[in-house]
Amino acid sequence: MRRGARVVIYIAGLYVAALWVLLACEDRLAFVGWTFRKPWEEPPAGTVVEDARIAASDGNVIDAWWLPPAGWTPAKGALLYMHGNGENVSNCGKALKKWRDELQMGAFGFDYPGYGNSTGTPNEQSCYAAAQAALDWLVQDKKVAAKDVTLVGQSLGGAMAIELACRQRCRMLVTSSTFVSFPEIAQHRFFWIPAYYLVHLHFNNLAKMRELKTPMFITHGTADHAVPFSHGERLYAAIGTEPKRFYAAPGCGHSQPDTEGFYEAVRGFLKETEGDGHRPP
Repeated sequence: MRRGARVVIYIAGLYVAALWVLLACEDRLAFVGWTFRKPWEEPPAGTVVEDARIAASDGNVIDAWWLPPAGWTPAKGALLYMHGNGENVSNCGKALKKWRDELQMGAFGFDYPGYGNSTGTPNEQSCYAAAQAALDWLVQDKKVAAKDVTLVGQSLGGAMAIELACRQRCRMLVTSSTFVSFPEIAQHRFFWIPAYYLVHLHFNNLAKMRELKTPMFITHGTADHAVPFSHGERLYAAIGTEPKRFYAAPGCGHSQPDTEGFYEAVRGFLKETEGDGHRPP
């Protein structure tokens, strides 16, 4: 009986410890790139990067990289890239260059507050403010019309991209490995405790799907164990209006597909939605 009691006490202790970790360290778990900073990387070889410093509405100063293709003009459009929670913008240099070259748009990536060289502390609202500041920079400083801006969000970055697309009609919205809401992904990770009801972050992407009027392209890896494939399917099913596209990536984990087939599908969707009937005014 004593041995059984010790086992019960041990399990109860683990349970309480898990609760404490979730409640006390939620932000540090959600914004892991702020908690455990990755080393800063140089831009890809031969790539010219303009380093921008942008003032957000909440007072934070956001660090960003601008990579225009040769001969770029505002009429060619721009892509606003929002990275996942474990990276900084310098870790995304290859991704920014790839998107630029594949779509022949200027590629713009930025860091959330507390990430990389950005000031402040990350939270839901400060990340939204950073994303808005980045979009405003493209519109005001680079003179790109919002209707010519393609939003791309990877994982957590998809939440920022979706928020922007609810505020402003853009050319297209692309999300990769994005979750339906933070409480649901917390419950998936901490399945043995009622995490859904305990977390304070929301990032309720599912609830925003019917507010979108921007053409949306969702991709998700079938082997994604961090954010289950079903999250992508549910986001897609909840989109209120056409046009929309779902691109399943067989065998892909928690990363954006990096295949020619994927980029061909994105370019094809851009072409399909360029007519007056679909393109945002």
